Amino acid sequence: MSAAARPAATGLHPVPLRRRLFGFGSPFGKTIRDSRRVMLLVGGILAILIIGVSQAIVQEFATPASRQGLADIIAAVPPILAGLAGKPVNVETLGGYLSYKYGTFFPIIASLWSILALSGTLAGEARRGSLDFVASAPISRRRLALEKLFGHLAVLTFAMVLVFLGILIAGSTAKGLPGDEISATAAAGYTIWLWLLAVVAGGLAFAIAPFFGRGAAIGIAGAVMFAGFILNGYASAIPAVAPLSNLTWWGWTTNHLPLAGQFDWLSLVPVAVLAIVLFVIGVEAFVRRDLGATSTLPTPSLPRALLGLRGPAGRSAGEGLPSAIAWGIGIGIFGLMIAGSGSSFIDQLNKSPEFQHLLATAFPNTNIASIGGFLQLLFVEFGLILAGLAAATLVAKWASDETSGRLEFLLASPLARVRWVVAGAAGILIGILVFLALSEVGIAIGTIVANGDLVLPLEGTLVLGFYAIGLAGIGIGVGGVFGARFAATVVALVTIITWGLDIIAPPLGLDGVRQLALSAHVGQPMLGVWDPVGLVACVALFVGGTAIGAWGFARRDLRG
Repeated sequence: MSAAARPAATGLHPVPLRRRLFGFGSPFGKTIRDSRRVMLLVGGILAILIIGVSQAIVQEFATPASRQGLADIIAAVPPILAGLAGKPVNVETLGGYLSYKYGTFFPIIASLWSILALSGTLAGEARRGSLDFVASAPISRRRLALEKLFGHLAVLTFAMVLVFLGILIAGSTAKGLPGDEISATAAAGYTIWLWLLAVVAGGLAFAIAPFFGRGAAIGIAGAVMFAGFILNGYASAIPAVAPLSNLTWWGWTTNHLPLAGQFDWLSLVPVAVLAIVLFVIGVEAFVRRDLGATSTLPTPSLPRALLGLRGPAGRSAGEGLPSAIAWGIGIGIFGLMIAGSGSSFIDQLNKSPEFQHLLATAFPNTNIASIGGFLQLLFVEFGLILAGLAAATLVAKWASDETSGRLEFLLASPLARVRWVVAGAAGILIGILVFLALSEVGIAIGTIVANGDLVLPLEGTLVLGFYAIGLAGIGIGVGGVFGARFAATVVALVTIITWGLDIIAPPLGLDGVRQLALSAHVGQPMLGVWDPVGLVACVALFVGGTAIGAWGFARRDLRG
């Protein structure tokens, strides 16, 4: 009897390069594929903002006299009020004004993207279990980590290329005055700085995530990034914060203003070195630790009512409580710093009658020379951005039930689908109240330090809570109808797009477009001027979003 012939072993065929780049057979390609939409969105939005604002600037300030008047107004602004704006260098030129007015805000968007991406590129997938299958393949863990890291750096680089092209187009097509041209060297200098700031912020989250998990990594890296931005803004006006500013990459690169014609290339070297060190820490931590193994940050034990033993609302509130506390402390410290420096603002304002007259024209029938006026000018707009991002974090906690697969077990119990959505909304609302209360504490302490009136600042801070619940309602509605994985992303995008509308619409004369932003309908709460329509809209968004989310979730399948 002859032995049966065995089929020949089939060899493994390597995946072609073209298919790898589309996400097949390569973690690098998969990372690019997963990030392609965000890459085009971030790079495209920043490029469009730069081009649109540049056109508006050269149209509004079309004569040498108007440019000189602009420079004189900026020079008259007290340093304490300039704060979060950039350094006023060559502001009579297109590049100088772009750098002063908008250049320091763009790194916040790029850094937030990098933090969100790199905090979850390994830690987030490990927690979901998706890396277990990849790590079991014939690929080393170090190579896996490096390919995913380089994938994010590649898409970030492509987005920055769009920004570079946007600057070149703005500098060449905006028919302004002599000196408005922006050279390729200046565009490259700004783009490289923007890229490095995003990379180092994301690198910090990447290094922390293997030890403490994605949530803690986002919180810590975001806090360092925002704190550095704020401290650097007030370093010249408040000398006491200058040493703290110099501990961050914002302080290191403060004199690198390529769009304004001022270069400091050496200041970029320590930023690049720090980013490399953070990447090495993140990669080696992933290689040497078990998949998904993290250490918890020491926090006080939660009350029994918040452990989730008495219903889904308590569990939702308990899971979101650490994030709410972290955001509340961060916003509270920010408010404390702003309110605490209000007395210096009032003193400098009293020394500048011209600027007093300018502010009185912009804010008629209001006492702008007060702590509340100072908070209205500097705290509200930036505080709304932070409140929106805090709402996105709380919505993400609620949505994690479905994205992690835990919801399948919860719904196997006597828990109705509609009740899960409503209970989650109640938990999110509790989290918003927690971070609002902590924000109020910070504002109160800062106002007391500055010997200001407490009533208006405390009442005005309530606008953060209204704004947050409005955006949270949007997230709940989207998560219920389209899937929980989209909920937090939509809230974050609405927050960023709203901020973009507030920036680009006024100089372009697009007041009608700006009215689409929820933040345009909150009034001047720190001055006691409220917009009831905006407040009702925020509440309606939360109630309506919860109702729509419950209706949609009751009629669709679960999604991972």
